[in-house]
Amino acid sequence: METAIAAHPLASEPVLQSFEVIKRIGQENAELISEELEARGLPSLDELGKLQVRHGFSWARLHRKRKRLRNKLHLEI
Repeated sequence: METAIAAHPLASEPVLQSFEVIKRIGQENAELISEELEARGLPSLDELGKLQVRHGFSWARLHRKRKRLRNKLHLEI
């Protein structure tokens, strides 16, 4: 399960770095975020949005599946 989550497009290093930029700058300043993403060669805000639309359901499904499995095995989340 962890391997499937790690291999998911939303867990890729460029996407994670993009989300860190957004978190650091704050969601209110889209222009500044876009400039930094472009300067660092990371996915744009539009590309991130498309990735979330395309892969958000499978991302959530993998996490729900992992949670059910952990609960079944009585492990902490």
